[in-house]
Amino acid sequence: MRIWGWVLMILGILFLLLMTMAEFGGGHLGFIPFFVSFLLIFMGWRLRTSGKGIVQAKPAAADQPGVAPSATPAQAAAPAVQFSTVELSLTPDVAAVISTQKARTKRFLLWVVAGILVLFVGLGVGIGATDHTPGEGQTFFLVFAGVGIVSAGLIYGISWLTAQRSVRRDLAGTTYLRTTGPVSVVRMGSGGMLRLADRAFLMDGRYGMTQLSTLGYGTVDYTPHGHVILAAWDRAGRCVYTLPAYGPGGSA
Repeated sequence: MRIWGWVLMILGILFLLLMTMAEFGGGHLGFIPFFVSFLLIFMGWRLRTSGKGIVQAKPAAADQPGVAPSATPAQAAAPAVQFSTVELSLTPDVAAVISTQKARTKRFLLWVVAGILVLFVGLGVGIGATDHTPGEGQTFFLVFAGVGIVSAGLIYGISWLTAQRSVRRDLAGTTYLRTTGPVSVVRMGSGGMLRLADRAFLMDGRYGMTQLSTLGYGTVDYTPHGHVILAAWDRAGRCVYTLPAYGPGGSA
Protein backbone atom coordinates (compact mmCIF):
# COMPACT_ATOMS: atom_id res chain seq x y z
CA MET A 1 0.00 0.00 0.00
CA ARG A 2 2.81 2.44 0.78
CA ILE A 3 4.26 1.90 -2.71
CA TRP A 4 0.97 2.96 -4.25
CA GLY A 5 1.04 5.95 -1.90
CA TRP A 6 4.25 7.11 -3.56
CA VAL A 7 2.69 6.51 -6.99
CA LEU A 8 -0.34 8.68 -6.19
CA MET A 9 1.79 11.44 -4.67
CA ILE A 10 4.07 11.61 -7.71
CA LEU A 11 1.07 11.50 -10.06
CA GLY A 12 -0.63 14.32 -8.14
CA ILE A 13 2.51 16.46 -8.20
CA LEU A 14 2.91 15.95 -11.95
CA PHE A 15 -0.72 16.91 -12.52
CA LEU A 16 -0.30 19.99 -10.35
CA LEU A 17 2.76 21.11 -12.33
CA LEU A 18 0.93 20.53 -15.60
CA MET A 19 -2.12 22.51 -14.47
CA THR A 20 0.07 25.35 -13.21
CA MET A 21 1.94 25.53 -16.53
CA ALA A 22 -1.36 25.55 -18.40
CA GLU A 23 -2.68 28.36 -16.18
CA PHE A 24 0.39 30.51 -16.77
CA GLY A 25 0.17 29.67 -20.47
CA GLY A 26 -3.20 31.37 -20.75
CA GLY A 27 -5.56 28.51 -20.01
CA HIS A 28 -8.40 29.14 -17.55
CA LEU A 29 -8.80 25.76 -15.87
CA GLY A 30 -10.92 26.64 -12.91
CA PHE A 31 -10.86 24.92 -9.52
CA ILE A 32 -11.54 21.26 -10.36
CA PRO A 33 -8.17 20.25 -11.93
CA PHE A 34 -6.23 21.69 -8.99
CA PHE A 35 -8.60 20.01 -6.53
CA VAL A 36 -8.00 16.64 -8.23
CA SER A 37 -4.22 17.17 -8.07
CA PHE A 38 -4.25 18.01 -4.35
CA LEU A 39 -6.62 15.09 -3.70
CA LEU A 40 -4.18 12.67 -5.33
CA ILE A 41 -1.30 14.05 -3.26
CA PHE A 42 -3.35 13.82 -0.05
CA MET A 43 -4.49 10.25 -0.76
CA GLY A 44 -0.91 9.22 -1.53
CA TRP A 45 0.31 10.69 1.73
CA ARG A 46 -2.41 8.89 3.70
CA LEU A 47 -1.51 5.59 2.01
CA ARG A 48 2.14 6.03 2.96
CA THR A 49 1.41 6.80 6.61
CA SER A 50 -1.48 4.38 7.23
CA GLY A 51 -0.69 1.36 5.08
CA LYS A 52 0.24 -1.04 7.88
CA GLY A 53 -1.50 -3.11 10.54
CA ILE A 54 -2.37 -1.78 13.99
CA VAL A 55 -0.37 -4.50 15.80
CA GLN A 56 2.95 -5.17 14.09
CA ALA A 57 3.92 -8.40 15.86
CA LYS A 58 1.77 -11.07 17.42
CA PRO A 59 2.82 -11.80 21.04
CA ALA A 60 4.78 -15.06 21.34
CA ALA A 61 3.16 -17.75 23.46
CA ALA A 62 6.42 -18.40 25.34
CA ASP A 63 6.75 -14.80 26.44
CA GLN A 64 5.13 -13.19 29.44
CA PRO A 65 1.67 -11.82 28.70
CA GLY A 66 1.99 -8.46 27.04
CA VAL A 67 5.81 -8.57 26.87
CA ALA A 68 7.53 -8.80 23.48
CA PRO A 69 11.06 -10.27 23.42
CA SER A 70 12.59 -6.82 22.94
CA ALA A 71 10.06 -4.84 25.00
CA THR A 72 11.14 -1.92 27.13
CA PRO A 73 9.98 -1.70 30.79
CA ALA A 74 7.25 0.74 29.73
CA GLN A 75 6.05 -1.64 27.02
CA ALA A 76 6.20 -4.57 29.43
CA ALA A 77 3.80 -2.83 31.78
CA ALA A 78 1.21 -2.33 29.01
CA PRO A 79 -1.41 -5.04 28.38
CA ALA A 80 -1.00 -7.14 25.23
CA VAL A 81 -3.29 -6.53 22.28
CA GLN A 82 -4.62 -9.98 21.43
CA PHE A 83 -5.77 -10.87 17.93
CA SER A 84 -6.12 -13.87 15.65
CA THR A 85 -6.38 -14.53 11.92
CA VAL A 86 -7.78 -17.87 10.77
CA GLU A 87 -8.56 -19.45 7.40
CA LEU A 88 -12.11 -20.51 6.47
CA SER A 89 -13.12 -22.85 3.66
CA LEU A 90 -14.22 -21.12 0.46
CA THR A 91 -17.57 -22.75 -0.31
CA PRO A 92 -19.40 -22.36 -3.66
CA ASP A 93 -21.92 -20.04 -1.97
CA VAL A 94 -19.20 -17.75 -0.64
CA ALA A 95 -17.46 -17.78 -4.03
CA ALA A 96 -20.73 -16.69 -5.67
CA VAL A 97 -20.97 -13.73 -3.25
CA ILE A 98 -17.40 -12.69 -4.11
CA SER A 99 -18.08 -12.96 -7.85
CA THR A 100 -21.18 -10.77 -7.56
CA GLN A 101 -19.25 -8.13 -5.63
CA LYS A 102 -16.42 -8.27 -8.18
CA ALA A 103 -18.84 -7.57 -11.04
CA ARG A 104 -20.42 -4.69 -9.12
CA THR A 105 -17.02 -3.11 -8.43
CA LYS A 106 -15.91 -3.46 -12.04
CA ARG A 107 -19.03 -1.65 -13.30
CA PHE A 108 -18.29 1.24 -10.93
CA LEU A 109 -14.65 1.35 -12.07
CA LEU A 110 -15.69 1.63 -15.72
CA TRP A 111 -17.90 4.60 -14.85
CA VAL A 112 -14.98 6.27 -13.06
CA VAL A 113 -12.63 5.70 -16.01
CA ALA A 114 -15.21 7.09 -18.44
CA GLY A 115 -15.73 10.13 -16.19
CA ILE A 116 -12.00 10.89 -16.12
CA LEU A 117 -11.79 10.67 -19.92
CA VAL A 118 -14.77 13.01 -20.32
CA LEU A 119 -13.33 15.46 -17.75
CA PHE A 120 -9.91 15.86 -19.37
CA VAL A 121 -11.16 15.77 -22.95
CA GLY A 122 -13.78 18.36 -21.99
CA LEU A 123 -11.09 20.57 -20.43
CA GLY A 124 -9.02 20.26 -23.60
CA VAL A 125 -11.97 21.20 -25.80
CA GLY A 126 -12.91 24.13 -23.56
CA ILE A 127 -9.40 25.55 -23.35
CA GLY A 128 -8.79 24.97 -27.05
CA ALA A 129 -12.00 26.83 -27.93
CA THR A 130 -11.16 29.86 -25.78
CA ASP A 131 -7.46 30.13 -26.72
CA HIS A 132 -7.22 32.08 -29.95
CA THR A 133 -3.44 31.94 -30.25
CA PRO A 134 -2.64 30.06 -33.49
CA GLY A 135 -1.71 26.44 -32.74
CA GLU A 136 -2.08 26.63 -28.94
CA GLY A 137 -5.72 25.54 -28.84
CA GLN A 138 -4.96 22.28 -30.61
CA THR A 139 -1.87 21.75 -28.45
CA PHE A 140 -3.88 22.16 -25.24
CA PHE A 141 -6.52 19.75 -26.53
CA LEU A 142 -3.92 17.10 -27.37
CA VAL A 143 -2.15 17.55 -24.02
CA PHE A 144 -5.30 17.25 -21.93
CA ALA A 145 -6.69 14.40 -24.02
CA GLY A 146 -3.38 12.58 -23.52
CA VAL A 147 -3.46 13.22 -19.77
CA GLY A 148 -7.01 11.88 -19.65
CA ILE A 149 -6.09 8.71 -21.52
CA VAL A 150 -2.99 8.14 -19.39
CA SER A 151 -4.89 8.83 -16.14
CA ALA A 152 -7.75 6.51 -17.08
CA GLY A 153 -5.27 3.83 -18.09
CA LEU A 154 -3.33 4.19 -14.84
CA ILE A 155 -6.44 3.99 -12.69
CA TYR A 156 -7.76 0.96 -14.54
CA GLY A 157 -4.33 -0.66 -14.50
CA ILE A 158 -3.83 -0.08 -10.78
CA SER A 159 -7.31 -1.45 -10.10
CA TRP A 160 -6.59 -4.52 -12.22
CA LEU A 161 -3.27 -5.15 -10.46
CA THR A 162 -4.47 -4.52 -6.92
CA ALA A 163 -8.12 -5.65 -7.04
CA GLN A 164 -9.46 -7.42 -10.11
CA ARG A 165 -6.55 -9.79 -10.63
CA SER A 166 -6.36 -10.35 -6.88
CA VAL A 167 -10.05 -11.27 -6.64
CA ARG A 168 -9.48 -13.83 -9.39
CA ARG A 169 -6.77 -15.35 -7.19
CA ASP A 170 -9.27 -15.41 -4.32
CA LEU A 171 -11.80 -17.27 -6.43
CA ALA A 172 -9.14 -19.73 -7.59
CA GLY A 173 -8.18 -20.48 -3.99
CA THR A 174 -9.80 -22.65 -1.35
CA THR A 175 -9.89 -20.36 1.70
CA TYR A 176 -10.63 -16.84 2.89
CA LEU A 177 -9.71 -15.05 6.13
CA ARG A 178 -11.30 -14.05 9.43
CA THR A 179 -9.44 -11.60 11.69
CA THR A 180 -10.51 -10.83 15.25
CA GLY A 181 -8.88 -7.89 16.99
CA PRO A 182 -8.61 -4.09 16.82
CA VAL A 183 -10.23 -2.41 13.81
CA SER A 184 -9.60 1.10 12.51
CA VAL A 185 -10.68 2.96 9.37
CA VAL A 186 -8.64 5.83 7.93
CA ARG A 187 -10.85 7.90 5.63
CA MET A 188 -9.38 8.82 2.25
CA GLY A 189 -11.68 10.79 -0.03
CA SER A 190 -14.71 8.68 -0.89
CA GLY A 191 -13.01 5.50 0.35
CA GLY A 192 -10.71 4.50 3.14
CA MET A 193 -7.96 2.31 4.49
CA LEU A 194 -9.09 -0.57 6.69
CA ARG A 195 -6.49 -1.31 9.35
CA LEU A 196 -6.76 -4.65 11.12
CA ALA A 197 -4.36 -6.03 13.70
CA ASP A 198 -1.83 -7.54 11.30
CA ARG A 199 -2.59 -5.92 7.93
CA ALA A 200 -4.07 -2.89 6.20
CA PHE A 201 -5.75 -2.49 2.81
CA LEU A 202 -7.95 -0.12 0.83
CA MET A 203 -11.71 -0.45 1.04
CA ASP A 204 -14.57 0.96 -1.01
CA GLY A 205 -16.45 3.60 0.94
CA ARG A 206 -19.76 2.25 -0.37
CA TYR A 207 -19.39 -1.15 1.26
CA GLY A 208 -19.15 -1.28 5.04
CA MET A 209 -16.91 1.70 5.75
CA THR A 210 -19.50 3.52 7.86
CA GLN A 211 -20.21 0.42 9.97
CA LEU A 212 -16.55 -0.54 10.44
CA SER A 213 -15.54 3.04 11.31
CA THR A 214 -17.30 2.74 14.67
CA LEU A 215 -16.29 -0.85 15.40
CA GLY A 216 -13.02 -0.35 17.30
CA TYR A 217 -12.66 -4.07 18.00
CA GLY A 218 -14.39 -6.98 16.35
CA THR A 219 -14.27 -9.72 13.72
CA VAL A 220 -13.96 -9.17 9.97
CA ASP A 221 -14.32 -11.75 7.18
CA TYR A 222 -12.53 -10.87 3.93
CA THR A 223 -10.67 -12.37 1.00
CA PRO A 224 -6.87 -12.59 1.30
CA HIS A 225 -5.82 -11.02 -2.01
CA GLY A 226 -8.63 -8.83 -3.37
CA HIS A 227 -9.72 -7.84 0.16
CA VAL A 228 -13.44 -8.13 -0.51
CA ILE A 229 -15.06 -7.48 2.88
CA LEU A 230 -17.74 -10.11 3.40
CA ALA A 231 -18.99 -9.38 6.92
CA ALA A 232 -18.07 -7.85 10.27
CA TRP A 233 -19.19 -8.39 13.88
CA ASP A 234 -18.65 -6.32 17.00
CA ARG A 235 -17.06 -7.57 20.23
CA ALA A 236 -20.39 -9.02 21.40
CA GLY A 237 -20.86 -11.02 18.18
CA ARG A 238 -23.54 -8.78 16.68
CA CYS A 239 -23.34 -8.49 12.90
CA VAL A 240 -22.73 -4.87 11.86
CA TYR A 241 -22.16 -5.44 8.14
CA THR A 242 -22.58 -8.24 5.63
CA LEU A 243 -22.78 -8.65 1.87
CA PRO A 244 -26.14 -9.95 0.56
CA ALA A 245 -26.37 -13.75 0.57
CA TYR A 246 -23.28 -14.18 2.74
CA GLY A 247 -24.19 -16.42 5.68
CA PRO A 248 -21.29 -18.20 7.38
CA GLY A 249 -23.23 -18.63 10.61
CA GLY A 250 -21.85 -15.87 12.78
CA SER A 251 -18.50 -14.82 14.13
CA ALA A 252 -16.01 -17.05 15.85
